[in-house]
Amino acid sequence: MKGLPLLIAISGLFAQLGYIEEGEASYYAPSFHGRRTASGEKYDRHALTAAHRTLPFGTYVRVTDKTTGRSVVVRINDRGPLKLSRVIDLSERAAQELGILQKGVALVRVEVTQPAAEVSPFPGPSKVFFDMQGRPVQPKGFAVQVGAFSEIANARVLAQNVQKEGKEPVFFWRTQRGKTSLYRVVVGDFSKRAEAERFRDRLKSEGWQAFVVHLSP
Repeated sequence: MKGLPLLIAISGLFAQLGYIEEGEASYYAPSFHGRRTASGEKYDRHALTAAHRTLPFGTYVRVTDKTTGRSVVVRINDRGPLKLSRVIDLSERAAQELGILQKGVALVRVEVTQPAAEVSPFPGPSKVFFDMQGRPVQPKGFAVQVGAFSEIANARVLAQNVQKEGKEPVFFWRTQRGKTSLYRVVVGDFSKRAEAERFRDRLKSEGWQAFVVHLSP
């Protein structure tokens, strides 16, 4: 069964490449510039990015206005839209390229042009805590959680982004929610809760969604 993770990755790639969706698109308000996205990146109104509810972070999609035929390619780095009638939220620059800044909303087709890169190693079910290389670790005490995902690929993107900005260790905490695995991204390994709380406050001041967790499987 050693080839199973590879087969899953290949089938996932083909599924993404065949992805087509139609619905409404809108774009971020200017006030979101500089805020953290769900991937940990800061939203940049001048970048060609977008928010989607399910496509993995790092996926590139072509968004085409069904009325005008204009299109733009964007990279998924956030979750949304919140409004159920919409299928994608574009950055301000992407909306400008698509020509929808004035009307605000457009009926579009979303097509995957480049799937997100698959990640390895594939975390086994026995690994409750593991590091960025998939090696089992045994942290103790307290840490700060910055995100949780049902897919390890999305958790890894967030972990990589938070790791770029600090010196504290970043690792994954695998928990079970029904039949679904949940990969929680946690930062730091503090012996005292007060230390974790100070670190949490620092992360929150930098725009991260952060809270203290007790590292007890």
